[in-house]
Amino acid sequence: MLAHEEAQINFDKGANAFYAKDFEKAHSVWERAAKENNVEACYNLGLMYANGTGIERCYDKAHYYFSKAADEEHTEAEYSLGVLHNMGYGNLEEDPAEAAYWYHRAAEKNHPQAQCNLASLYESGQGVTRDYLRAVELYSRAAELGYVVAIFNLGVLCENGTGLEKDIKRAITLYTIAADAGLSPAQYNLGVLYATGANGSADIEKAYDLFSKAADQGHELAIENLQTLKEVISDLEKE
Repeated sequence: MLAHEEAQINFDKGANAFYAKDFEKAHSVWERAAKENNVEACYNLGLMYANGTGIERCYDKAHYYFSKAADEEHTEAEYSLGVLHNMGYGNLEEDPAEAAYWYHRAAEKNHPQAQCNLASLYESGQGVTRDYLRAVELYSRAAELGYVVAIFNLGVLCENGTGLEKDIKRAITLYTIAADAGLSPAQYNLGVLYATGANGSADIEKAYDLFSKAADQGHELAIENLQTLKEVISDLEKE
């Protein structure tokens, strides 16, 4: 049997053990597969260590296995390395430039979260030269792939006129998509636009509904604004 065939068999055995919640066996079998350079085994070991699934969480070991997988162009591993460097997990220091490098590699393979995170770095100028146009491009690419956070972030840029022409109508459209998907910041921002009549006239009922949905998810500003809106509605009912 060829080495790569044995490694694949070990990966499959590990996957079966993992889904059966026998994490100790999954870890042991995947380690053998990883020694034979099975990319998926390396990536999944990285996930186990990053999430602390069945073993003690260890970001340094997660970094080691993600790196082995990323060396073989594994897209999810590249993205995961970006997150580790971006957040400074384990013994890693926060390094947005290194994060940008890994996000870029994954983004070029149409990984929407990587595109969105890289866009955020370009928007803030962390680890890269600030470039709003590049941020818009990356958010747009991720939004086209249906990534809700990117859709929301693109809405923020539209509302503020950052990197593109200010367009409240488009911002409302984008916020609505993200709000309908359950994203509380989108529900809140959309509620503000309806409450203030940013698109022509105020719609207190829609604003109240949106603030309520965001508040139910613990969004603090939505909770505050919901109370204010209750008082406004109460005053209107008295008139």
